Amino acid sequence: MNVTSLPRSLPPGRIVESYGRSGILVWMSDGKLPDADEWWRRLYADRARTGLYPVLLEYTEDMYEFHVGGDEPVDAAAYFRDTWRPSSWPSFPAWPGLAVPAAAGADPDVCAGEEAAEVVREDRARCLALVQAERGSDVPSALNWPGMCNHMGKDELSGVLRSWEDRFGARLVGFGHADLYLSAAVPPKNLHEAQVLAAEHYLACPDWFHNNFDDWEATYPEELLTSRQWRLWWD
Repeated sequence: MNVTSLPRSLPPGRIVESYGRSGILVWMSDGKLPDADEWWRRLYADRARTGLYPVLLEYTEDMYEFHVGGDEPVDAAAYFRDTWRPSSWPSFPAWPGLAVPAAAGADPDVCAGEEAAEVVREDRARCLALVQAERGSDVPSALNWPGMCNHMGKDELSGVLRSWEDRFGARLVGFGHADLYLSAAVPPKNLHEAQVLAAEHYLACPDWFHNNFDDWEATYPEELLTSRQWRLWWD
């Protein structure tokens, strides 16, 4: 991948040179874009041709602290199994295995575009980056994103995201300092599987639950049956 692989039409921005020297191309906008979601959808639709995956960012300054690198994503099933404890939420007598998705769902690309529009509308992330990656789950590992470093490693996060991509049509949309914005196109199969999926979310990101939900034990699994937005936050 080289500079000529960039799309011809882009908002004002630049290649982050340190990433270019590493062999991974990363382009970044000069600042916030009022129409960042429109750019995101356009570049997302063109990702197979360019080999560049778009992500929304809260601040362009966040990129300067990243160091390109990473190994292969870990196996999500092994990560969850090893991380689970009898005291984990929701309570199961033993680790139940990975959550099973419903037989059908919505279009993952449509859901991703809807989440991008919502993230921009809420003014959570309106800067834009392009990362040389085959799929969104590869981006945290490729960028060595540090937002979840107090809880899990970048390759563990990439493995978890890859599993959610494959099972639930999840798509990475953007990052904050320690926030992760995902869309989800396929719901869990039933309420029991929603509880298992809730356990996966808890094991990946317990901080989000303990800091954002007063009644999450009763409501979160049911919300997963209809929600197309997955938001994670690490302390």
